[in-house]
Amino acid sequence: MQTTICALATGMGGAVAVVRTSGPAVLRILNALTRRQNWEPRKQIFCTIYDGESVLDKALVSYFPNPHSFTGEDVAEFAVHASPYIKGRLLELLCAAGAVPAKRGEFSQRAFLNGKMDLLEAQGLCDLIAAGNKASHRLAMAGLDGALSARVGEMRTKLTELLAQIEVRLDDVDEEMTPLSDEFIRTEINSVLVHIKALANTFSVGRLIKDGLRAAIVGAPNGGKSSLLNALVGFDRAIVADACGTTRDTVEETLEINGQKIILTDTAGIREHALDPAEQEGMRRSARAMQSADIILFVLDASRALTDEERTLWDEIRRTGKRALIVLNKTDLPYQPCGLEQAEQYAVLPVSCKTGSGIDALKKAIVRDTDEAHTADGLMISNLRHYESLLRAQTELESALLRLSANAGGEIYAEHLRGALNHLKDLIGEVTPDDVLGVIFSKFCMGK
Repeated sequence: MQTTICALATGMGGAVAVVRTSGPAVLRILNALTRRQNWEPRKQIFCTIYDGESVLDKALVSYFPNPHSFTGEDVAEFAVHASPYIKGRLLELLCAAGAVPAKRGEFSQRAFLNGKMDLLEAQGLCDLIAAGNKASHRLAMAGLDGALSARVGEMRTKLTELLAQIEVRLDDVDEEMTPLSDEFIRTEINSVLVHIKALANTFSVGRLIKDGLRAAIVGAPNGGKSSLLNALVGFDRAIVADACGTTRDTVEETLEINGQKIILTDTAGIREHALDPAEQEGMRRSARAMQSADIILFVLDASRALTDEERTLWDEIRRTGKRALIVLNKTDLPYQPCGLEQAEQYAVLPVSCKTGSGIDALKKAIVRDTDEAHTADGLMISNLRHYESLLRAQTELESALLRLSANAGGEIYAEHLRGALNHLKDLIGEVTPDDVLGVIFSKFCMGK
């Protein structure tokens, strides 16, 4: 028999805490702790929670009978005063009455196993809880509200119907049915393939929205890198001085631009001859920050010509293949052309950290890709497991097209269609092994 689980469902702080329990013994435990017998489903009732002959608390208690609950089982929620003693003692009483402490994500895992949500929706719930900005919240809601599941469901339905038509003709030994034309099969496969590719292509940006876009501010000493960090975050986060080499270590700060999380890293100035071991280590850390960044802000002093060291650094930035913005700082001073104003596909943005000119335009440029990258219906993925499942499905469909073109026979390309279908089923959790499910739900927070 399924055990009854319990856990605190709210975090630290606040005046009220919610303790949740789910499983077959919920109603018996609920009656015992409150000494009540009649419960109106899905309605909060103000009642007393007893600790033996003593009163533990006066609380709002809700009962959700199966299957109309979050987990699909009997569920009770106790909204108690958030005293550490009350929360801890209530959990002790629940366990003494037959419940066991829930594992991380166990409520959500039971909801998944009981058909209350699929794996995409469950991941959306986990991402929603962790969302720290508007963009990641919007991304999580697309998973939680079923929009992403619906898109995958449409692709699965189309593949299932095509596979059924192929297989029924494979069994038609008397050839009584009209054969499917290769062109029809190819068109149907391509109609699914285009959606899979479009969704998979959103992963690179979806990941940045979920985890945050890392931007490294690099350049020669005294070019205004620390001033740029301060201007972007809106306060004096980094030390600024006229002397070269003020920044010896990387300085990191997080900000939000258009609802998106940006992780800025101010780096030590890079020059050919470091003055001491501390500066040398700072430059090594700058190089590592540049390698791990999603976008590089190459800061130049617009009041002087480009140095040989800066040209060398720019060549290194281009070799990384990363997206980069050329930031011409100190435009409040007399302008000196640097020679990179027409740097092919790289945007050049003039700014003045002193006056604030150009900072808003720079912010918009930083988040340009994440603002624009969506599928036609606005869906996006941010989870590596989802991305890999889509890539495997894409590979199977491309193999099916190759087999079709080679006249390999319906049995061969039908097998590739089954493979693609299984990868889409894995995406929503229909064929996901139990050990993989355990890893997925272990990343959820307690009480969820």
